[in-house]
Amino acid sequence: MRQYKETGQCIWCGKMEPNVSFSTAPHILPKRLGGTEVGFDVCDDCNHYFGTAPKGKFGVPSIDHALKEIFGAFRMFSQNLDSQSYKNFSSAYFSYRHKPGVIRIKNNFNSQKITRQFKRGLYEIFLQKYHFLTKDGNNPKFDFVRNFARYDIGNPHVYYAFNNVILAPGDEERKNPILHMSDKLIEDMEKYGFFNIWLLGHNFYIEVFPILTNMYSQKYLQMQANSTLLNACGNEAIYEFDDIKKIDIFMQRFNS
Repeated sequence: MRQYKETGQCIWCGKMEPNVSFSTAPHILPKRLGGTEVGFDVCDDCNHYFGTAPKGKFGVPSIDHALKEIFGAFRMFSQNLDSQSYKNFSSAYFSYRHKPGVIRIKNNFNSQKITRQFKRGLYEIFLQKYHFLTKDGNNPKFDFVRNFARYDIGNPHVYYAFNNVILAPGDEERKNPILHMSDKLIEDMEKYGFFNIWLLGHNFYIEVFPILTNMYSQKYLQMQANSTLLNACGNEAIYEFDDIKKIDIFMQRFNS
């Protein structure tokens, strides 16, 4: 049986064999979103946790499902739509029919609960990709990330860059998206405390090291605004969001 491990210590719960096993492939981006990169050192228990809706919490999706739904909507509605588009769109929360030009939000969509699970998902994919590249995800400096993503503790700051122009990914990345991570992004994180997630044409900034973000958030976000925002309509901005609907899930800026 294949084992998905390098250090042999789970980056989320810190447990090691024989207390846990590593036999389930931990996709960095949800497989249902098209993610193909597979990480390691995520034990089967934690992998199951991220992919399973919590018991007894009505309307709360799994963390991976929240990511799939929101980024799936981004991917769908940021392209040119036609009468056949709906055939390639599967969602538990939304439906679309081209002829009447209607997007329907289903009754099981709970914005508040999905917002939190989506934010936790951003932290999940960050640490798994970071560990995939560095093998340093067990570092105690990421306890803030672990507490939020794995144990639902805290409410870190997450910002979104709203543009009226989006640099859309190519067809291959649209089909099989990846989370971009470079030495420069890691260096900026170590300096300012934020990590910039660019995925399917959308920019998020997640708070990783609160001590640094308390000191440098204004400077960092202004730097990002200067380099990221494209002046088109005058309402472009980087803002902290507390409601998933504030980030224009359906790309209404492009589609009437």
